[in-house]
Amino acid sequence: MHKFYLLFFLSTVLFLFGCRKFEQEKVIAEAEPYTPKNLYPVERLPTYFNRVLLMPCYHPDSASSILEFADETFYRELSQARLFEVVQLSPARCLDLFGKPRFSSSDALPDNFMQTLANQTLANGVAFVDLHSFKPYKPMSLGVRCKLVDLKSGEFMWAIDETIDAGDASVIVAANIFQRAKHVNALSAKTAGSVLQSPRLFTKFSAQTLFSTLPTR
Repeated sequence: MHKFYLLFFLSTVLFLFGCRKFEQEKVIAEAEPYTPKNLYPVERLPTYFNRVLLMPCYHPDSASSILEFADETFYRELSQARLFEVVQLSPARCLDLFGKPRFSSSDALPDNFMQTLANQTLANGVAFVDLHSFKPYKPMSLGVRCKLVDLKSGEFMWAIDETIDAGDASVIVAANIFQRAKHVNALSAKTAGSVLQSPRLFTKFSAQTLFSTLPTR
């Protein structure tokens, strides 16, 4: 009798799990790929805007594991957009110039910050990347606030603030499309994980998705 109830319980659990999985797969199948919506772009980048300095990525926790790879990931993806030359400011150089290795885009900036960057790098613009939230376990999520600023005028060329959540059906769809890219498949094989399982690949996917909304010329 106890065996019968146990088998009944297990079959019920498996049935409910199967139904739930089917419903989840149906929601994902019907979802549109994720596209960022919380953004501000100028209509077009000015013709002179051809060199941008990328600041070190900022996270409220300076010991966060994402800072081990975020700088290089966002640099590569911004460069891949091919809208302008991208130069990178290292945390060490930032510390040397301004007394801090990383700045949030919402920080009070030092005096002559913009002018110093322009003089030191000959850049026309500066890009800030704030990683305001990061969950490295399933379902992963990454909150990113980016700002692109004209160093001469202080005008915003582009700004975006999104939280990309791997538990969202539209993000799953977009990540699967991204996963099928040849270069991502090769990288995935090296990291032994998919976009939705690897923090590095998920950050790469997030950066590429966000930078795809940059204004063109």
